Amino acid sequence: MWINNAMSKLSNIDSYCRKDLFQIFLSEKEDLSDSTFRWTLYNLLKENKLFKIGYDTYIIAKPKVLPVYKPFYSKKTNNLIDFLKNNFLGLNFVVFESVLLNEFLNHQIAQNTVYIQVEKDMSSYVFDILQDKYTERILYKPNNRDFDRYWTKDCIVILDLISQAPLSVDKPYEITIEKILVDIIADKSISATFSSAEIPFIFYNVMKSYQIDKHKIKRYAGRRGRTNQIMNFLGDME
Repeated sequence: MWINNAMSKLSNIDSYCRKDLFQIFLSEKEDLSDSTFRWTLYNLLKENKLFKIGYDTYIIAKPKVLPVYKPFYSKKTNNLIDFLKNNFLGLNFVVFESVLLNEFLNHQIAQNTVYIQVEKDMSSYVFDILQDKYTERILYKPNNRDFDRYWTKDCIVILDLISQAPLSVDKPYEITIEKILVDIIADKSISATFSSAEIPFIFYNVMKSYQIDKHKIKRYAGRRGRTNQIMNFLGDME
């Protein structure tokens, strides 16, 4: 089978990105489509023939310890983060953008949405300041109808930062994997950006790729009233 020939070309001492793997697989299957590649990659991960050790980094030897998740923000979002850090000293905020989920999805998100979760007493003030500075549409705690009606590409959504959220120690504004897994279920404006049928795939791909602190995720899921849903998806982790 072509995939066995392709896998035989991989070294157990090297790492590969998706582009590398696609080219290697293409050398054995000239008509390889993007969708076939994604499903092949998914099955190889599921069968433990390939392992993900970080963002867009794969190896064929099983790692001893899974890496900690680190979000890779777009240039535009990094500029937004810098603006908030420089103009709101001491502000507690966390940034998420919907395209971060593409690492775990079968059907990719093409139109990005940036979410800024801000400490409750400051969220409306941050909204007002960003409205004056940015040309992108900015929504403040939209309900489902408002989100559907006013959303545009690269839209910025301001939300309240929920207490007891699991935060990154070094960079509190960077979203953690535990927070992502809860928010994609608990926050309706975030869950509106992808199909709910993808949720099991997201959880599976995350668990195969990154460390998850089950105590942090259970605490935050409880705070958001989603404990049973989250733990059902995590399965054996409980």
